[in-house]
Amino acid sequence: MSVSTETFNQQTIFSSLSQKLTGALSTPEVISIVNQLHELYSKITDIEGVLAPSEDDEPFEEESENGTRVNPYMAAYCFLDYLRSYKFTYGIKKLIDEKLVQGFQEPLNILYAGTGPYASLVLPLTTVFSADQIQITLLDIHQSSLDAVSKLVSAFGLASYFKGYIKADATLFVPENDTHYDIIISETMDKALRKEPQVAIFKHLQQFLKPEGSFIPEEIRVDLYQSKWAEEKNPAFEYFLDTKTRTHNAGVREKVENLIGVNKHSVTKFERTNPGQRVFLKTIDPKNFKAEYTALLLITEVQIYNDVVLLEDESILTEKDYLSPLSNEILQSGLSFYYKMDNDPRIVCT
Repeated sequence: MSVSTETFNQQTIFSSLSQKLTGALSTPEVISIVNQLHELYSKITDIEGVLAPSEDDEPFEEESENGTRVNPYMAAYCFLDYLRSYKFTYGIKKLIDEKLVQGFQEPLNILYAGTGPYASLVLPLTTVFSADQIQITLLDIHQSSLDAVSKLVSAFGLASYFKGYIKADATLFVPENDTHYDIIISETMDKALRKEPQVAIFKHLQQFLKPEGSFIPEEIRVDLYQSKWAEEKNPAFEYFLDTKTRTHNAGVREKVENLIGVNKHSVTKFERTNPGQRVFLKTIDPKNFKAEYTALLLITEVQIYNDVVLLEDESILTEKDYLSPLSNEILQSGLSFYYKMDNDPRIVCT
């Protein structure tokens, strides 16, 4: 069956841009490629990376018992978080390369939970791997997202890569036929692991990971810092181009301790809590706090795979999170930290 000139052109543009996105790039190159892909994706799906046109048609956010879900338009907007999109795709590519070299049985069975309307973290991989090497199951709570991804898959001629489109809550999903996965991908988080259900999703899906399987991201870490708050700077509007602010802020802070690291091993220790209940993380002795500092911050680092890491201010996922003033009471008594794993997940302290 012949394809139209427009479809051929779309496939050519997609293939060229996507192949570049899986390789080493400078930040300006990433911005250019992601912007072009976003334009292509939004034209095909009619879903642009903006807030929903109408709160009545598609609520901006939806509350669930495990955290907040964003709508497909906001999920599309997240694709324009440039380094986030690039590093996730680049990291997944490196992981697949390594598994294939190690001789894992092909095709690798991949679950992508929380695809959004573009499935943007995996679509580019179809230009560097064959359908005999990877098979992907797409999972999302929004049927409109799955319908949009299906349009992209059809337009680019990628149907052979995708095993299924499943509308389900990722914290409840159970695969058929006792299926287990080589790789489970889910980027359903906010800074400091607050608000969105990343931990709950990984906690549930871990049981469907093969013994030698991998999570993407590989680990999410949140560290406690003490800061001279008045001397802190905020990054420029184009935060992904601003490395000077991170360097400056490092000079007016001191790391206190890592509070939480979520990976395929540690996530098994987390259990859903009811309002008023919390998962204990650790207690920080008052001797670790210094009176020269005035504030406590939570700093997030996302290790996507191996050495592919999202650092502070490279993404909205890794913006600093102001926790509290460093009061005399804290200096005298210290703090205990907990993770609240309910409909409003976040780190809390007492």
